[in-house]
Amino acid sequence: MCIKNRAQLLALPLCVVAIAGQTRAHTGAMGIVKERMDGMSLLGDHAKTVGDMIKGKASFDLLAVEEAAQAFVNHGDQIPSLFPDTKDSRESVVTEALPAIWDNWDDFVALAEQFTKDSQTLLTMATDLSSSSESVDDQSRAVRTVFFKTAKSCLRCHKQFRLDKD
Repeated sequence: MCIKNRAQLLALPLCVVAIAGQTRAHTGAMGIVKERMDGMSLLGDHAKTVGDMIKGKASFDLLAVEEAAQAFVNHGDQIPSLFPDTKDSRESVVTEALPAIWDNWDDFVALAEQFTKDSQTLLTMATDLSSSSESVDDQSRAVRTVFFKTAKSCLRCHKQFRLDKD
């Protein structure tokens, strides 16, 4: 998939904001809820880094893209285990997880798997680019295309399974 029109390009910042929105304070979070919030915050930090590069707010750094993609893959593999069907996980005062996660578990797991798959594609592409002779502009365009798809995976899950506190 490539960004073929202005609407897709304009949607990219929204995806990055949805991911980076995880960085809000986690005051009062404990146990598994804190663990998953901290993990999502880390992903948000990486997404912001790559998003800023894509938007031209920061210099393009392929190593940072690889690091972000690796973090996405690692965390993506853990997502289902961070949402056990327990009272603490479901009912923590600070949780942003909606009951729909456990009510639609198979859909939730499928979205986590899609995020991991998209993240692996981003990692493979970034790794391949590091040994290519592509120009920085061409590398940035390639990253934009795949990062956009990865960010959309996050956004789909957030829309369906995360409390919107904004």
